[in-house]
Amino acid sequence: MGTTRIITALLFLIGGIAFAGPAQEGLPFRGAVGDEHPVDFTLQDLNGHPVSLSQFRGKKPVLLVFWATWCPECKAASPAINTLHDGPDGEKLQILALDFRETPEKVAAAVKSRDIRYPMLLDERGQVARAFGVVGIPTYVLIGRDGTVVYREHVLPGDISRYL
Repeated sequence: MGTTRIITALLFLIGGIAFAGPAQEGLPFRGAVGDEHPVDFTLQDLNGHPVSLSQFRGKKPVLLVFWATWCPECKAASPAINTLHDGPDGEKLQILALDFRETPEKVAAAVKSRDIRYPMLLDERGQVARAFGVVGIPTYVLIGRDGTVVYREHVLPGDISRYL
């Protein structure tokens, strides 16, 4: 087997192990565009307070940002997400960043050093990422006020105001 094939096979295996979870265990995947009422979750924020997806339903759309401190694309997107959070659309939209399988200390250090101003939740075991079928980060999932997934991609929506 050639070196490229070995590396590809290893990356596939590692990716499968890192993201294997509920979808493979027969639990419902809820997070594709058009899905109504995706999987609800409750995660701790960096201050130890519980935050649930369902607490925003009927109030405002929610942008889930699946990310990690080691991800260069995630780091590069932080200023744009800060701008969105702090701008006029920020009052009409709830942003929830979900860190994938890192310690609170590591996440807190990244939040401080990058001046991240939007809420950060800790998906320490990766359960929420798996329930949403996340296979790469960053992944952005926008859930409308009514609970329907309206956007899901690996890049921020270009004009998020059309979803608000």
